[in-house]
Amino acid sequence: MAPTARTTAQRYPERVSHDREAAYAILDEALAVHVGFGTDDGPMVIPTLHTREGDRILLHGSVHGRFVSSAAAGIPICVTATLIDGLILGRAASHHSAAYRSVMVFGRATGIEDVEERADALARIVECVVPGRMSGPHAARRPSIEEARYTAVLTLPIEEFSVKTRSGFARDEPKDDAVEAWAGFIPFGSTTGAPVPDAITGTRFPAPDAALLDRTRRQR
Repeated sequence: MAPTARTTAQRYPERVSHDREAAYAILDEALAVHVGFGTDDGPMVIPTLHTREGDRILLHGSVHGRFVSSAAAGIPICVTATLIDGLILGRAASHHSAAYRSVMVFGRATGIEDVEERADALARIVECVVPGRMSGPHAARRPSIEEARYTAVLTLPIEEFSVKTRSGFARDEPKDDAVEAWAGFIPFGSTTGAPVPDAITGTRFPAPDAALLDRTRRQR
């Protein structure tokens, strides 16, 4: 889809792209997204876990929640995912920044009405967050039809979107070259800690493989 007024950069256009594969990579690596929408009480932004399936995003929430009921009614929404890769420090405070990768997707979501299909979608969201969780001899129980009745799943097509990234070093000005302050890049990383079992689990079952939880290695 060609850039629109909402996906065209007003500042730093060199940081913006409309590359679909880049957008998919960010959505796949992000554990959660933020969903923005308008209400009679003003704008709201709700965080939620998600998954991407092909050219669409799956979002979930309570059927009685404001986000789900509003989005299911067809109002425009904006889904945003942001990954912080580090801090960019300059010699002047005004030149400090962050290294990041982000994507914004605009559109209208559609609810999955069939409860069996919705239960399957909920299981796929869990599988996306914790690969292998819904398969094998020690898999979690799949959502029941009754559970699917009060948990909605919305689908949002990835059509109108933009990707924005920032990397490198600060844009220091020559007048600050003599400032005696450290400048450079401080990278951030994400690691998965050791799983901690609950009282019932104890040591009876194997814990999830930490390597599978590393979202930076996801390939779909």
